[in-house]
Amino acid sequence: MTDKTIIQVENVNSRVVTTDRDLLTVLHRQLRFRPKNYWHNEAYKRKKWDGWKEFFDIKTGIFLTGLLPDVQLAIRKLGKPYTVIDQRQGVRWQHKSIDENFLNQWLPKGFDKITLHDYQPDLVNRCIKYNRGLVQAPTASGKTFILISVLKCLPPKTPTLFVTKNASLVHQNYLEMQQWGVENLGRWYGRYKEPNYVMCVTNHVKTFASLKKLLPKFKVLLVDEVHDCMSDVPISAYRKMKSACVRIGFSATPYKWNKKRVDDVHKYTVRGHFGPVFKTSTTQSGFLTTKELQERGILSKSNCNFYVIDRPDLAYEPYQDAVKLGIEQNFHFHEVVTRLARSRSGRTLVVVERIEQGEYLKQLMPEAHWIQGKNKLEERVPVINALKKGEKCIAIIMRPIITAGINIMIHDLINAAGGEGAHNIIQQMGRGLRTANDKEVLQYHDFLFMINDYLRKHSEWRMQVLETEGHEVHLNKEMDF
Repeated sequence: MTDKTIIQVENVNSRVVTTDRDLLTVLHRQLRFRPKNYWHNEAYKRKKWDGWKEFFDIKTGIFLTGLLPDVQLAIRKLGKPYTVIDQRQGVRWQHKSIDENFLNQWLPKGFDKITLHDYQPDLVNRCIKYNRGLVQAPTASGKTFILISVLKCLPPKTPTLFVTKNASLVHQNYLEMQQWGVENLGRWYGRYKEPNYVMCVTNHVKTFASLKKLLPKFKVLLVDEVHDCMSDVPISAYRKMKSACVRIGFSATPYKWNKKRVDDVHKYTVRGHFGPVFKTSTTQSGFLTTKELQERGILSKSNCNFYVIDRPDLAYEPYQDAVKLGIEQNFHFHEVVTRLARSRSGRTLVVVERIEQGEYLKQLMPEAHWIQGKNKLEERVPVINALKKGEKCIAIIMRPIITAGINIMIHDLINAAGGEGAHNIIQQMGRGLRTANDKEVLQYHDFLFMINDYLRKHSEWRMQVLETEGHEVHLNKEMDF
């Protein structure tokens, strides 16, 4: 007699009910991964934890509902029959599908009629069909129009929570929604406490604490820059949203990288709460690429130049000291960055990783804008606007502020932050690929640090990531600026 297997599906968690112990064992083993540097964890050292992050509970059969496709695929591969009991109550979408002219019925005053790119309605239609998943699209490819379209397809007064990582991003998205006439729009961040059916919030602990009683009432969860909204605080909120049958994440890089490979723990955490990446029928691969959108003129073309930094000699310094002495406190490097920034004739963004480095560069370039974490939203907006229009402008901005969601139209991007995270490089590069009337090509500037093996390998990895993304990369041994 064949064991009967049932999958009970709910909005947050689902459960495999079976007497087939072998099946439970296989699912448990396939859905567990080891976090980066797990061996340094105190619980692992004390043998209180085996080093595995488990996404399937072998005792209860419980797993995050976004992993339902993974569970079903594993069961089918084993040739096991099963039955799905879906206990979710879905949203009755006001529009079952959209076309390229969909948004013109709400066109803001002063806007010319727009035709959505073929992939935009295609991805919106997949959101409607599947209710949960990840919209992966390069920066400046028009994720905002996809988001607005999704909101316009929902029935009026559908309790909806829109989340992103900081006040600047949520404010920017709130203004976009307001401009497009999203009804019943509210916000809950900074000094704004305006509750409504559609709530725009940051993923801050105080925000979710104050909305604790409302979380179970939301039926739709939309998260922008979802890769940066997967810490313990937002995850705790996602788990409380037991009525949210629609869960959609947006990002150019939904999964973070652990050196040269995807971080499986992060990947399956994102997938678990939101589902897999939506494919599109508009490309051969099923995914949007920067190179293809550049060829179509949707994104700006790019030219990537790396310059050699050969001093001071830090050959024997460990990694943290190499970063501190080779980037943060390397005055030769700061002078090179200053000369380079001042040699550019348009809107120039200098990205830094540490506050001290930004302070040094600001001293060398008093004319530059300098934005760090402590600067309030009101202080950031004029700098962001200066990077969208106008003539010569230099802005020094901390990497965490600029690598996600900020809309700017720059001519030159100088990466003075170093780094090896592939998702950071892609997000950072994406900040400059937005097209503008006075710009044909983004000039990206980076550095090959020959002063230390760690820094050199990181530089070479950045070059490799950019080439893989389809950008032209040039190594300049001479600094002719």
